[in-house]
Amino acid sequence: MSSIDPQASEKIDLYIAKFEGDQKILLSEIRRVLNLAEFELVEDWKWNAPSYNHKGIICWLACFKNHVGVNFFKGSLIPDAHNSYDAACMDKGNRQLKYRALEDFDTEKLRYYIFEAVALNQKGEKVKTKKINTDVPEDLKLELSENPIANAFFKSLADSYKCDYIEWITTAKQEKTRSKRLETTIEWLNEGKKKNWKYEKG
Repeated sequence: MSSIDPQASEKIDLYIAKFEGDQKILLSEIRRVLNLAEFELVEDWKWNAPSYNHKGIICWLACFKNHVGVNFFKGSLIPDAHNSYDAACMDKGNRQLKYRALEDFDTEKLRYYIFEAVALNQKGEKVKTKKINTDVPEDLKLELSENPIANAFFKSLADSYKCDYIEWITTAKQEKTRSKRLETTIEWLNEGKKKNWKYEKG
């Protein structure tokens, strides 16, 4: 297991201090719940964002343009008892709770997901990796053929990075979600970005 960043709490203080209004309040409230003694979580700092650990990573916390998100690494193993998972963020084992406004936040609902995530780590449960089809889907092929810059960057990627995009697109459960992911894929490829560029150090 990777070591915990000894300056994590200070970095999280600075991270939250950058924001204002509802976003800052949401980040602070979510952090408060994550730090409840009952969970015994340890604050960490990974991928330039707050992370929480208990016998392995539990979740990370991040603020985006229009929402604050809590991403559970083993969320696919946690029953979505409160129908809170965001459909656009079901990537591999990850599941994300999105908070767009203060009224979205519910302490007890969040406690449920944290409790379940901690229990999974205590039991040593792991998300089973599924073998995915590495063939480029037809809709992505078409978009790449019409976007030479994106196509060139995609071809330059290692197979694992190509698979990140392919899996993200092909695992969309709704056509609207798939179309949005495809649009975002081309946008990011045109900018020379890998699928998980947000979490890369730099």
